[in-house]
Amino acid sequence: MDGTVFPLFRLPDKALLHVLRSMEELSLILFSFISNRSKTLTISANFKPENDLKVLLARDFTFVFHLPNRDGIEFNLYDSRLWNRSSGGHLPIVDLSHFVFSTVQADQFNKIDDRIEYKESKGWTARQYLLHFLDILHQPDVYFYYRDPSFNADSVSKTMEGVTVKRLCTYGEFEFEKTMKVLNHPSEIWFDTNQFTSHESLSKFYIQNFDLLILDNGFLVTLDDLLLMNCKNIIVMMFSRLREKHLNTYLKSWLHGHKEELEHVCLLASRVNWEEVVPFNKEIVLKGLKYITVPADVERLFHCSVPDTDDKRVETIQGGYDIKRKDGRLVTIVVQDDRP
Repeated sequence: MDGTVFPLFRLPDKALLHVLRSMEELSLILFSFISNRSKTLTISANFKPENDLKVLLARDFTFVFHLPNRDGIEFNLYDSRLWNRSSGGHLPIVDLSHFVFSTVQADQFNKIDDRIEYKESKGWTARQYLLHFLDILHQPDVYFYYRDPSFNADSVSKTMEGVTVKRLCTYGEFEFEKTMKVLNHPSEIWFDTNQFTSHESLSKFYIQNFDLLILDNGFLVTLDDLLLMNCKNIIVMMFSRLREKHLNTYLKSWLHGHKEELEHVCLLASRVNWEEVVPFNKEIVLKGLKYITVPADVERLFHCSVPDTDDKRVETIQGGYDIKRKDGRLVTIVVQDDRP
């Protein structure tokens, strides 16, 4: 190489777009930060992620998205000041609206061996980076992962103002009502910890219309809870108090025309002393119901309107028991012997 600079910006528009579309995705994103013109050119290259933009808020601020080939790109805003434990292990509440992270880390999984790291020189806040990504990625769905109470709801509001969040995933304590409001009431919820201090407040939460509800630690779901939920997709990841007679009642409620929007329910069986798993007994679950047994070697595809925890919209069903309602709608019950 003789050190000659490639005259990228002097190329005709058609040739310029061809060069941009030939670049590695991470290189194209880094190119978009150079200037307003480079951002406009990146938008013209029509670069889009496979599905959503994940925004992870912890002691750093991370953007993650996947490409159609399933490679992932991650941009991480990092600052050592947020990891300072000198104040007794507790972090001060941080105002993200003015905070500029000192370091940017970039990575493209399966494409580069070492993470790229450089000093933040644009003077951008997390919000400015967020809006930039939304522009160059053509406004993808936003999944917001809230992982650190050091950033309170007011701080989140200043960063996410005007951005519609489709899925909220939380870890640990957070200000539920404020956070839901500032994120424009996401339609998909994944709660790692039960934040509700009373059954009344929990019931008010259950009756809201969600496309997806995933419940983890601390949610001991009962039959009454299930009957309250107005959700298309329900996943309870903790062992519950539900037994076969409760599921039988729930199925009969569906057969009588309730839960019109329901698509998918995944429930775990009970545990005894947190050691022994007691699987569901299908004879009790299906008692009094007219069903057709589908052979275990028959595989069918279930298409879901929202991605699951692995970002998949299609699930393979093996066997099961089919029950048809009077209006023709079909439900398939899968009770697995080897899993709870």
